[in-house]
Parts: sequence; structure tokens; C-alpha cells
Amino acid sequence: YELAVHTLARAGVDTNQFSTSYVRAALDTCMGKLRVFTELLGYGGFYFTEKVELDADAKAALTSEARERLKKLRDACGALADFTAVNLEAALKETAKSLGVKNGVLVHPARFACTGKPSGPSLYHLLEVLGRDRVLARMDAALAS
Repeated sequence: YELAVHTLARAGVDTNQFSTSYVRAALDTCMGKLRVFTELLGYGGFYFTEKVELDADAKAALTSEARERLKKLRDACGALADFTAVNLEAALKETAKSLGVKNGVLVHPARFACTGKPSGPSLYHLLEVLGRDRVLARMDAALAS
């Protein structure tokens, strides 16, 4: 954790503005996924910023149809009493089932909205770590873009 925090600091990320438990949980989702510490900012930097920038690929993926589906997923996530990875996964699967689509049709727009990237840590775990307020705000921002 110490080396990861130092790596992030060298990249200009002040992890001191976040709770220790949040930083540890975020780093836990990245553990074992990177070859070198310098990849950390690109892989998990979204945890340490309030605004996620959507690149051209993300914007292209958020078609009007994808936005409608993302809105339904956002509503399902917002209605959860307990914002945990297990419940988030169940909400996504139930939303996909109700829409008659495969899970991936919701996974990709949700990941783009919350991270700005096409890949990264487990979606359900990263959503749990980000927390309800950040997830809903990021989904709202993506829907408004």
C-alpha cells in the first residue's frame, strides 16, 4: 500500500483527501492486475478524482439506447438498500433480464460512466468502493454528456 500511495503521489494524486479504508479498498481491487506500479494511475486513477473524463470511445459507446439502459441500471442501483458488490451484481443482472439483454450490454456503459475506461477492476467491486453517491453522480454525468 505504501509503495502504491507513493506512486500515486508522484503522479500528482493526493490520497490524503480520502479515508485510509477507501484508499486500501481501491488499491485492493487493483492488486494482482498490474505488472508495475507506474500502471496504477491509468488502471485505478478514477478512484481518486471526482470527475471522470469520457474519451471518444466511451462517448461513442453511450448511444441513446445505451443511455436508456444505463438510466434503468442507475435507478436500480440507487434503490438498493445495501450498496455491496453482491447486490450490485444482482441489480445489474435483474435489470438486464427485465430489458431482455445480456449483462454485458449494461456492464460496458456502466464501466465507461464510472471509470471512463473500457476495462479495469471488477465492475461490481469498483462500484462498491466508489460508493452510492459517486456512482450515481458519475452515471448522471455520463447520461447528461
